[in-house]
Amino acid sequence: MTSRRKFNFITLFILTMAGGVNAQVGTKTPYKAPGGSYTPPPAGYAPVFINYVGRHGARFMTKAGADLRVREVLQAAEKNNSLTSKGKQVKAMVERLLAVEKDKYEQITLLGKEEQEAIGERMLYNYERVFRGKGLEIVTTYKLRTQQSAEAFLRGLAKVPGKRQYEKAVDSLDAVLRFYDLSPAYLRYKKSVVLRRSLDSLDSDKRTKEAADHICGSLFTTGSAGLDAVSFADNLYDLYSVQFSLPGEMQEKGYTKDSVDLGITFGRKDLEWLDFRSGAQDFLEKGPGFDPLGIQVKVAAPLLVDFITSTDKVTGHSGTGGVAGASSGADVLPDVPDAILRFTHAEAISPFAALLGIPQASTPARSIYGYQAGWRAESVIPLSANIQWILYSNGKDWLVKVLLNERESALPVGTKSYPYYRWEDVKQYYIKKLASIHVGLRDDMQAYLKKLN
Repeated sequence: MTSRRKFNFITLFILTMAGGVNAQVGTKTPYKAPGGSYTPPPAGYAPVFINYVGRHGARFMTKAGADLRVREVLQAAEKNNSLTSKGKQVKAMVERLLAVEKDKYEQITLLGKEEQEAIGERMLYNYERVFRGKGLEIVTTYKLRTQQSAEAFLRGLAKVPGKRQYEKAVDSLDAVLRFYDLSPAYLRYKKSVVLRRSLDSLDSDKRTKEAADHICGSLFTTGSAGLDAVSFADNLYDLYSVQFSLPGEMQEKGYTKDSVDLGITFGRKDLEWLDFRSGAQDFLEKGPGFDPLGIQVKVAAPLLVDFITSTDKVTGHSGTGGVAGASSGADVLPDVPDAILRFTHAEAISPFAALLGIPQASTPARSIYGYQAGWRAESVIPLSANIQWILYSNGKDWLVKVLLNERESALPVGTKSYPYYRWEDVKQYYIKKLASIHVGLRDDMQAYLKKLN
């Protein structure tokens, strides 16, 4: 597969860019394809349908901000003759990065396109029997990066027959893929005292100042005494994190690994602590936080409802009839596509994974200092993160397998044939879970999000 070979080559380029330091970049971690093989399904079962939701691919910065602030500080220091030799190196690197990113904010990068295409290719390779020409339903948000991701993903499915049906909801009505923007209570939660207190404790931790002082001390002379070291270090870390999404663009510009490697600025402890602080906010806002069924998880109920109802329609339990010849993996209901492919953002993938109860995505913490024991942003929501439900049939019964980032995942549901679960058991488990937060499959999700507390 051509795009998979490209992905591996660029991944190698990324590793060399790290300058000998292990990259710690949380949600900006480039996607890593799974290794090994999948567990064969029970005898007589074949895949018949795929329900998919994925994050956009590796991207440029979403908007100008941290990059410009870093450059401004470095330019001012240069005018004041307060840059060290390393500071001058870093300033040149920042200028190169800004040149690479010019006019490309919000878009996905070459690596992002290759991530998406490779996932599509693997889907076709692993579940070829699903694609019988019934078509594909493609759903994106209004953001350009999700639409670009869908286009790249579909290149990996170029050989799949059937029509492509595209959907894109108005942002103010997108309860399925941008639910986190439509709940007033959730938006208040992100600014709540409880959340802020935990993050403030990390900001005031002595390691925050130590890391910032170490970083700034290597770049600036004493002439930069008035600098807000913590803010600068955070902004530089943001820019450092993005560089791992740009290897293709850097190669196009003719840059070597040494010409753009902000890793020279950070020590290992600096990166570990900056990554810890960054991940803590994602954990509280998008992950299980201190409550695996808190508002930051309950807000994903509309996406779970959509997965249940669309999967159940394939089984004929929605009042449209049954399935003939499913034992061969063919002849799915005529009005149901081979796959539904949704493209969204980390803010949707992480709470959905937590709501599903996937262990590595749903383990809460008692203290913010202990969150990494059960949750890591780079494992749950790296760039191009995805969740897939693969539906299987033997002609009369149904099984489902759930993948997180293309890896077989456990569910809090009993089964005798892991990682395959009886669809009816899975459906009933999640219907009960939704009922516990006062959600029914036929409820108005717009109204639910407005009333959520």
